[in-house]
Amino acid sequence: MKLISSQSTRRMLEGVAEFGPTTRGDASGIARTRVAYARAGAPVGTMPPTEQSAAIEAALDKLGARLQFERSGTRLYEALVSKVDAYGTFRGGPTRDDLIDIRNDEHHHALLAQELIRALGGDPTMLTPCANLHATASRGLCDVLTDPRTTLVEGLDAIIVAELVDRESWDQLVTSLAAASVPEQLLNQVKAALEKEEEHLRLVRTWIAAARATRAGADT
Repeated sequence: MKLISSQSTRRMLEGVAEFGPTTRGDASGIARTRVAYARAGAPVGTMPPTEQSAAIEAALDKLGARLQFERSGTRLYEALVSKVDAYGTFRGGPTRDDLIDIRNDEHHHALLAQELIRALGGDPTMLTPCANLHATASRGLCDVLTDPRTTLVEGLDAIIVAELVDRESWDQLVTSLAAASVPEQLLNQVKAALEKEEEHLRLVRTWIAAARATRAGADT
């Protein structure tokens, strides 16, 4: 194995010598290109013209993001269930039923976002600018969770990124809906979803801490 590694390293160094950089420029050239593209480019998306107030449009944009992200969250937890099926769990870690429960919560939250969009006069099939951003941001997490090489613990390290974003985003949605003066009943549903997301985050943090403790015990 060491011989193979040594040969691979030598070939890599030979490649560097043969195919060197095509320019003597530095990162500033890349930065200038990014700036030029940004100035010439279009926005990631726009809300369609409506007769809604600006506050309602902002709330619909945030709701669109939650709808997209909760759909992704449902798939992420389904992938995490597969990790338990493949590797089992660890002491203090999640059970299959634990992950199924959270997956069901994520699916319920997606349906809730869909209902709220309709209640505010929006179209749940529309990809809002904020939803577009969240779709791009969550793509890497899906890659990690669906990679057959990643373990349950590595999956938890990825899922906590989603839970941190989710908790913060539901909190922002509460603020956005309150600013739009939506009916109290709708606002209370979103607050209940926020409480659920806070519970998810707490559980994932507990499982990651248990994984660290298990690993530390194995090393002693």
